Parts: sequence; C-alpha cells; structure tokens
Amino acid sequence: MVYWLNSEIEVGGRKTIGLDIPAGADERRVEVVDATPDGGLYFSHGGALTSGRRVKTEHFPKYMKARTKGVIPDFGKWNGLKYVSERFRDIIEKIEPNVHQFVPFQIVASGKEVLADMFFMNICNRLDGMDHERTTLLLARSGMWLPGREVPLNERPANFDPNVKGKFVFNLGQIGDHHLWYDKHSIYGPYLSDQLADSITQADLTGFTLVRGESD
Repeated sequence: MVYWLNSEIEVGGRKTIGLDIPAGADERRVEVVDATPDGGLYFSHGGALTSGRRVKTEHFPKYMKARTKGVIPDFGKWNGLKYVSERFRDIIEKIEPNVHQFVPFQIVASGKEVLADMFFMNICNRLDGMDHERTTLLLARSGMWLPGREVPLNERPANFDPNVKGKFVFNLGQIGDHHLWYDKHSIYGPYLSDQLADSITQADLTGFTLVRGESD
C-alpha cells in the first residue's frame, strides 16, 4: 500500500503553532545539488524542496519564529519547508537510513527563548512510481500527470475519454524498497510505504494525516 503524507492544523483539538521565517531567509532560493533533467517535473523556482533530490542547505533558516501559540507537532509544513521532530526523524532513519536530509533548526519565541529543536526534512527519493497503464490521467509533455481534458487534443491517445475520472494507481514494483519519496511526474506527495506509515502511526506522532492510495 501507498499513502500520501499531509499535515494537520490541529492536534487533539488544539491548533498547531504558527511560524514565521526570519527576515532575509527565503526557502525559494534552495537549489538541488544535481539538476540533470530526467523527463520529470522541473525543479527550479522553489520546486527543489519537492523534487526528491538532494539540495544545497545554505538557504535553510537557522530558526523559525513563533507567530502564534499552539502545539508543536512532530510533522509540520511552512510553505515548501517540511519540518519534523527528532522522534519522527529517528523512525525514518531506522527504516531508510542515510537517504534523506535533516537540517537542524530551532523554534523560538518572541524573546528568543528556544521552544523546540527540530529538523527541516528534505526527501531524497525521486521515483516514477505510477502504473502507466492503470492511472487514468495522461502523462503530458510537461512531464506531469494531468486530467485528459487539460491535455491538448493532438497529444491524447486514440479513443481516450477526456471526461474519465482521474486517479493515480501506484506500481509497487517500480517503487521497490523505497519508503519515502516524491513522484517525478506528480505535484502531490510526499508518498509513504505502508511500513513507514505503520511505524509513525504506532509511535503516536502528531501533526500528520495519511491518505491511502490505490496500488497494484
């Protein structure tokens, strides 16, 4: 099975903490280490953090400022940045060691008091994980899976129904033994294996929700 990993804005009925990036920092300046094209989605102009490739870390902020009070979750997002607690990181490292990047930072209060030590997480698996026969979207020239009606007529297969409901179907053979990844043809994600999904669920980590996808 495959799951989408999403963030939640509440934990146990309480809102998660609101954060602000410090002045001068800009996550859109983060770049991939290797920008070699591979037929998938382009990864510049802020897309490095969802590319599934290793990135240069000099533009990650050293801290994030608490804008509102709230629960500090084990998994959270701020624009393109994804952050995790040490517990969340340790589970990923146990299942898929030395693959992903974890960049340390601190969450601080207005008076600079340290509220938590956390890690920005950059996912470093970039896969073509969809079943190309059973997925009911079309792989456009842009390298992205799109609903048929959004693909030019001359690029659609013969007899393709543009009104068919679009759905992803994951190919477990193509995913192999990867546990956390982005799909190079999808703007969605990140995606998790059932093993990783089970591990973070059983650990009672907070701040995330899982959506099950269809697989072969």
